[in-house]
Amino acid sequence: MKTLTALTFLTLLIASPAYCQQRAGDLELQFFGTYFRTVGTDFTMGSGTIGGKIGPYISDHLQIGIAPTLSISTTSLVSREVDPATFQLIEKEESETNTRFGASVFLVYSFLSSGGKFVPYFGAQYFKSDFNLPFSEDRGSAGVNVGIKYFFAKKTALDFSGNYLWNLNPEVQGGTILFAFGLSFLF
Repeated sequence: MKTLTALTFLTLLIASPAYCQQRAGDLELQFFGTYFRTVGTDFTMGSGTIGGKIGPYISDHLQIGIAPTLSISTTSLVSREVDPATFQLIEKEESETNTRFGASVFLVYSFLSSGGKFVPYFGAQYFKSDFNLPFSEDRGSAGVNVGIKYFFAKKTALDFSGNYLWNLNPEVQGGTILFAFGLSFLF
């Protein structure tokens, strides 16, 4: 019965007409979070980021803005050695936690549809994850993102996005894939 009630509620929520989508001149404030963790090795890392996005819509489709972030990361390394006196295996775990304050600047293009509750979008961004490091040590990352907003109230939407960031430091190979979930408010 609970499943049927939840399914009925979800169907009505999705099928109802759109309350609102962004328009030129609107200001968006969004709160978002991400989390990832490595598993299955002697080295583990967990990192969580909370942040906010703020930016005006300069047209119905185009938004520019800035997104300050706070990241907290914990790394742990397990080392094993045999005690020469007892021949027992000894495990030692070293752990370190650090925080970083960063920000990104972004440009987003939204694919609006008349009367739709869903607004897909595509964007580009530059991200500097740690302002404690000078630009000569950390050049940051540049990337693209795709996402979708779901307006469930007149000026409130859920936001899901996937991001790919290329590291701009010459000594680092590869990039970062990041998925984010947020809650947006239009003013």
